[in-house]
Amino acid sequence: MLRFLLVSLTMLSLKSFGLASDEVKAVSPLELTSYVVDHRLTAVFVYRGSCATQCSWRRQLAFDGWLQSTDFLDDIVLVQTDISSTRTGPWYDDQQSLPSLLFYRDASPIVYGGEWTADLISMWFSDSQESAVQELTDDTFEHDTQAATGATTGDWLVLFYSTDYKTCPLCMPRVTSLQTTASRLRSRFVFGKVNLDNSPKLKERFAIKTPPALYLFRKGLMYRFETGSQSSDPISTQLAAFITEGYKSQSGQTVLLDAMGHSSSMLRSLLTIAGVLVAIVVPFMLAGAFLERVAKRQKLEKKSKSKSADDSDSRSSSSRSARQRRV
Repeated sequence: MLRFLLVSLTMLSLKSFGLASDEVKAVSPLELTSYVVDHRLTAVFVYRGSCATQCSWRRQLAFDGWLQSTDFLDDIVLVQTDISSTRTGPWYDDQQSLPSLLFYRDASPIVYGGEWTADLISMWFSDSQESAVQELTDDTFEHDTQAATGATTGDWLVLFYSTDYKTCPLCMPRVTSLQTTASRLRSRFVFGKVNLDNSPKLKERFAIKTPPALYLFRKGLMYRFETGSQSSDPISTQLAAFITEGYKSQSGQTVLLDAMGHSSSMLRSLLTIAGVLVAIVVPFMLAGAFLERVAKRQKLEKKSKSKSADDSDSRSSSSRSARQRRV
C-alpha cells in the first residue's frame, strides 16, 4: 500500500511537468506492427494493465527520467502498448519481465536488458540505432560466414527462421532475441539470420524441418542452441551464455558444404587424393607419350632406310641390265 501511494504521488509529480510515460502515445499490439514500419526508429514501453499498480515502479520512474533527460527525442518516435489482451506478440520475448523497453530500427526490435537508469537507457538508445544482425541468403551464406571453408570471418550465431507467423509463432520472438543479443555482443561475435522462405538451398543443406533454429558456427563446427526448459532467463540472456561458454558442452557437428553430406575436410581429402593420383599418373602418361613418340620416329627412320635400300637395289639392277645390253 505504501509503495502504491509513493508511485502514485511520483507519477502525479511527473505528470505536472508533462513527462510521465502515460502521456506517450498509446498504440495496441496490432497497431504497433504496422506503426513501426512507418517509422525508422521507435521506442516502445511495453506493459500489462495499469502501470501505476502493476508495473515495476523503478522501471517506470527510470523511463520517465530518460524522457526528461534525453536530448535526441527528435530522432525517435515514442509509443507505449498494453499487452493485457494478448499473452505475447510476434515481436516480444515472452520470458521478459514487465514493463519492458523495445527499440525498433527499421521494424527490427531489440529488448533493453541493462540496469534501469536514465543514463544507461539513453546510452543504449544511442549505441543501438543500427542493427548488428546481417541478412544471409543462399548466395551469400558461405561467402560471408565461411562456415565450412575456413571460418576466417569469426564466430557466427545464425538464426534460421520463417516469416510465416501461423506456421512458426516462435520465429519473430527469436529474431528479437537474436537482435538483443547482437546489440550486446557485437564486438565479440558476428550475427546473421536466414529467411528460409527465400533460401531453400540452406534449408536443405542444414536439414531444417521446423524453424526457428539457432546455430553457432565456430572453426568448421556447428553447435545448436536449445532453450533451457528450466531457465527463467530471457532467451537473449540464454543465447549470450550459450555462445560464450554453453556450446562447449556439445561435441559439435562438422559443417557440410551441401545437402549431399560433403564437408570441407572431405573436400580436402579428395583434393589430396587427386593430387597424389596426378603426381603418380602424370609422369607415367608423359613417359608413355615420349616412348610412343620415340617408337614412331624409329619406325619412320626404319621405313626411310628400307626405302633407300630398295631404291639403291633398283638402281644397281638397272646398271647391270644396261651393261649386259651393251655387251
